[in-house]
Amino acid sequence: MKNLNLLFYWVEVFGYYVGLYIKVKILRVKFPQKVFLCIAMDGDLGDMVASEPILPRLNQKFKDTHITWITSKKLFPLYEHHPLVDLLVDQKYTLLSYLLQRSNPFHHYFNLHLSGFRKDELTGISISNTKADELGIDLSNYYIHHNLLEIALQLCDLPIEDAQPRIYLDDIPYNTPFENPYWVIHCKSNAGLRDWTDENWHHLLTQLIDTWNVNIIEIGHVNPLNFKHENFISLVGKTSLPETMKIMKKASFFIGLDSGPTHLANAFMLPGVILNGKFLNFKTYMSYSGMYKNSQKVKLLFNESGMAKDLPFDTVWDELGQLINATS
Repeated sequence: MKNLNLLFYWVEVFGYYVGLYIKVKILRVKFPQKVFLCIAMDGDLGDMVASEPILPRLNQKFKDTHITWITSKKLFPLYEHHPLVDLLVDQKYTLLSYLLQRSNPFHHYFNLHLSGFRKDELTGISISNTKADELGIDLSNYYIHHNLLEIALQLCDLPIEDAQPRIYLDDIPYNTPFENPYWVIHCKSNAGLRDWTDENWHHLLTQLIDTWNVNIIEIGHVNPLNFKHENFISLVGKTSLPETMKIMKKASFFIGLDSGPTHLANAFMLPGVILNGKFLNFKTYMSYSGMYKNSQKVKLLFNESGMAKDLPFDTVWDELGQLINATS
């Protein structure tokens, strides 16, 4: 029975792969002048936002392009309004990448995952990346010499450079809970490895409201703060990704941790303070390009001796105050 289920699974995956293959072949016949490119990244929100500058650079390199981006369907809103993304494909099966690496209908196929980052649960097949392996970039060292954009550029055979990520939204109005100006905070990462303590967040919110009388919106997916104040509202788990992006775009300041929403804050060029600590085997690292790498309106705080949860409150408060005073 197990072997039979596995066979049916392979048939299902292969049918999905063939459907995409035929669709792109038809598009190539319809638009013979275009260079068809495919980018495969079904990773985290932050990885996708950080990699956005590869799109204009690929278009500049290959001129008249048709770009397909393969990712999780929940992340489609990131690029559904991007002027250079022609087709979004749901990474419904991890094995889709496995098959496309062996044969694909594109002129150029770029896999932005590092070897071993994705593994198919049913078959046990791990997705490899020979380009990354040749470059010597793997899960144990990727943050040592490069940020996320620099890795993506190399995997696309593009020169390393600094660039500002951009996110394109639709024009449909969204009513935020507070009138401008307001601040946005993001307190909980997916894995919890990068989080500050709730006690410190509560203390910080009290101090922020008492000192600057600011309105503050909490965003995220899980574990909202248990904090009550007329100047504070938590929308954790209550907004879609497009709504969250529209809330962030209108914000005047951002405080968060190294997470997907922080990459969005970078794309929207929000001044801010980011709380960091040791992540996996990286004591310090730089995730960002553009504003969050270079601007004096952003402060990246690192606990170089441990996790972000152990960043002292006084250190965060002092650095935040200095940044506010310097930029106001």
